[in-house]
Amino acid sequence: MARDICILLGLRIRELRMAKNWRQIDLAEQAGINENYVSDLEIGKKEICLRTLQAIAVAFELTIAEIMEGIKE
Repeated sequence: MARDICILLGLRIRELRMAKNWRQIDLAEQAGINENYVSDLEIGKKEICLRTLQAIAVAFELTIAEIMEGIKE
């Protein structure tokens, strides 16, 4: 069965964050979002809106497409 898109995106965000050696609070500050929300996103507990995904992409200096390209099932 296919994995849930929220879980896959959360894993991708975590992968990108870890590659920068950022803590969740670091990503939260860079993207202007709540640290608890970052945690919930990374475990697939919360869905992400496009504006937040854009803020995260900007924080990582990537496009939304580049973030989505890295999602592997």
